Formats: sequence, structure tokens, C-alpha cells
Amino acid sequence: MIKTTFIEEDFVKYEDPKNIMMELFGVTCSVCGIEEIDFIDQKAPKTLGQVAQEILDENPEIDDEELNEMIEPQIEAWQELDDYNASIGMPTFLCYNCHDQLIEGEISISMNCEDTENN
Repeated sequence: MIKTTFIEEDFVKYEDPKNIMMELFGVTCSVCGIEEIDFIDQKAPKTLGQVAQEILDENPEIDDEELNEMIEPQIEAWQELDDYNASIGMPTFLCYNCHDQLIEGEISISMNCEDTENN
């Protein structure tokens, strides 16, 4: 299934304390590539910043290695979502402009022919 129309409910506000996902993985808008992320897929797991903040709030003495181990499943969940979204033409991360233009139908997501043949 290729995603061709988008509604506001497809996306939620992006909140990533300390901008961890940008710092670690350089996430950008899935459509235009700019670094200002305002929205994410509504099916997205908690951001790494949210998870790290929760862990640190519960255990402020945790060391970096333990924190990394606890965040690892979240990184895998994000990768799975992003891979799936790429296969159906659904952006995972959106800037404000691309979000509005997708919702208004002013732009669309094009899929590579190879991508659609493999689905």
C-alpha cells in the first residue's frame, strides 16, 4: 500500500528533549531534508530524548553505558518505523512547511519504481 493522501491525524508534534535524535542520527525532514523537525508520524514511538529524560528522572545516577543499553530498543523501534514508512511513502519526520503542504495536497510523495515493485 502506497500512502497518497495525508490528514492532520497522521502526524503529531515532535518533541525531543535536548534534540538527541538530531544529535545522534542527524534526522531531517523526510520530504525536503531541512533540519527543523516539527511533526512526526503519529505511530512513532517516544523520541530518544523523551525516553532518556524518563530514565534519568527515575535514576539520576545511571552511567552512560547503562543509559545506552536502555535506549537501544527505542532506536530499533525508530528504525523499523522509518524503514516501513519509506516502503509505503509515508514521511517519518516533517518540517512545518512540508507538513502543511502535504495536508493541503500541495505536494505529494513520489515513489521510486523499484520501491513499488518490491511491495
